[in-house]
Amino acid sequence: MSIGIDLTYIPRFKDKEDLARKILSEEELENYYNSISKETFLASRFALKEALIKFLELNILTVDLKDINIKKKENGAVYVIYKGKKYSASLSHEKDYCVGVVTND
Repeated sequence: MSIGIDLTYIPRFKDKEDLARKILSEEELENYYNSISKETFLASRFALKEALIKFLELNILTVDLKDINIKKKENGAVYVIYKGKKYSASLSHEKDYCVGVVTND
């Protein structure tokens, strides 16, 4: 079994709309603009994208983060799509931190 995990400090993402435009897919960017807590939304997506990169053992400098798309199921659970492949994932946040995890099924 493989796993990728990333812990992110949410306040670091406050007022980072320029970063949001650099790392979020078009669909995610629309959700970002409609979110109640933009910094939590952005931090959680960043954490999950970093977790996927670790899971796939890639170099972050070689990956366009916009190509990683995080989607929600009807029940609120998340999963990740990258290069046409779906990955199991989980997000959680508490106070100033969020964690993203990616595993294989």
